[in-house]
Amino acid sequence: MSQEYFKRNTAAVADYVNALKENACKSGTFDSASAQDFVSQTINQDTGVKVPEELQMVYDDAGKKSPQIVKAILDGLNSYKYEHGVDAPADVVEQAIHAAYSTTPIAGEKYHSFDSALATASSNHAANLSLQPNRAVVAILTTLTEAIPFAHYLPADIASNEARLAILSHVAGSTYGGYNQNDLLDGVASGEPYISSSRVHTAAPQASTGKVDGKLTQKQTDGDHCDQSGTAVKLLRGRTIVYINGRIAAKEVDSTGSGTSTVSGKINISGTDYAIGGTINTDTGEFNLTTTPALPTTVPVVVEGFIDYERDPSITPSVISAVETFSLFAKPWRAITRQTIDSRTQMSNELGLDPYSESVIAIQAQFANERHYDVLRKGLRLAQNNTAKFDYAAARQHQDSSRAEVWRDLAYQLGLVSQKMAEDTMNHGVTHLYVTKTVAAQFLGMSSQYFQASGIAPRPGIYRLGRLFGQYDVYYTPKILKDTPQAAQILCVGRATDVTRNPIVLGDAVAPTVMPLAVGNDLRQGAGFYARNFTSVNPHDPSARGFALIDVTNME
Repeated sequence: MSQEYFKRNTAAVADYVNALKENACKSGTFDSASAQDFVSQTINQDTGVKVPEELQMVYDDAGKKSPQIVKAILDGLNSYKYEHGVDAPADVVEQAIHAAYSTTPIAGEKYHSFDSALATASSNHAANLSLQPNRAVVAILTTLTEAIPFAHYLPADIASNEARLAILSHVAGSTYGGYNQNDLLDGVASGEPYISSSRVHTAAPQASTGKVDGKLTQKQTDGDHCDQSGTAVKLLRGRTIVYINGRIAAKEVDSTGSGTSTVSGKINISGTDYAIGGTINTDTGEFNLTTTPALPTTVPVVVEGFIDYERDPSITPSVISAVETFSLFAKPWRAITRQTIDSRTQMSNELGLDPYSESVIAIQAQFANERHYDVLRKGLRLAQNNTAKFDYAAARQHQDSSRAEVWRDLAYQLGLVSQKMAEDTMNHGVTHLYVTKTVAAQFLGMSSQYFQASGIAPRPGIYRLGRLFGQYDVYYTPKILKDTPQAAQILCVGRATDVTRNPIVLGDAVAPTVMPLAVGNDLRQGAGFYARNFTSVNPHDPSARGFALIDVTNME
């Protein structure tokens, strides 16, 4: 699914990254010299490709070490593509750049964050954190390699911890056509009569007399009926058409004058000729028709007229673009680890392990996994609004009896929940699936015509399993979803075409940071982990409906 970037900064990041990749990989291989030349040119010359402002500050802070930043971006992009099978979206790269920026002394001084004090070195005291660009490199790599595949990222302000999510919608400016004032014009709500000058009303002939009466008004209650108590309209003279069984049966005859106008015509229905006569008042929209012989009451007559805006321009419909904003606030994450000097030296000497480094790695892994599972739990709750059942035993009757063939029938349930998701969110259908061990094992047995395995070796955590039906990216998860030999769950997720419409929105105000803790008199050495971010369900209700659940039953 193509991504749309309505935010200028995100679009600029997309342009810069695309240009960087093109210049860094010539003849299909990475060329660090070419990449650095491109960076230098974009910084010092007007090349038409602008360096994102926050990345410029990271480059400035890194100085001669800026090639490490470039390599981190490119390595992170390659890692993302390997893990997820697609290029990293620009909003994820923008988040990585924002995370790198938050590690710079410039950001620390500007926002009075804890980094400013920790990153300062003097003749009296060394800086607790490295003065090299290592933290920026780690921030970039961490963001890109640990990104949740279906999530969109919205950078949060470092000072206020706030990110503003803006939803653009379009509404009717007046009660007119098929809409009331302020009715939504987006998604499945779009397409009712509004801009067109056509007004249609369907009426049944009266018993025995065959008379057909009614009125064309400003408001359509549906595509075939006008509100008979609605405001009258002035019609274009000589344009009214009468339909019977969808066929043109009569037309307005008079093309000049005012007030009532003659309607005349005839039609043959099942071997009987019917003459249609009567009048329509082009000043009020009222019509009075006769049918000779009398039409059966079961044959509806449809009258279509066209509003004359030149006679009453004040009723011209308007479309209003409205922006609704929501605030998302970053919240802290923290952890500490400590080791005694004795345990550290013993593990290092006897096992060749550094408990300090191992603990830091464990904290960062816990951070990434905890966030991913938290998103899945939120998604599972949201999925209750769009559910379906896949009866494995019933599907076996439709397909060949082998497991691989039975799963082909899942396309039906996926199609149902995906279309409902697209209508509910007004944006997108299903793009990603999360499956359990039982389902994953059976997917891997399917023909490559229906399931293309990712080639990634099994892991104890979440990883990309492959692609189903050439449309859905499938991930294995060992937690959250129910899994038994007889039944399982499939969590369906839709990644939106832009950040603001995604069901889950993530963002970091302060990049995940590891800080060495002071060594006390007990010689215990430690490290502190800190991050400030948000992992939020989209506060815009339609956008939050980007999850669905398929319950698989009777698998044995």
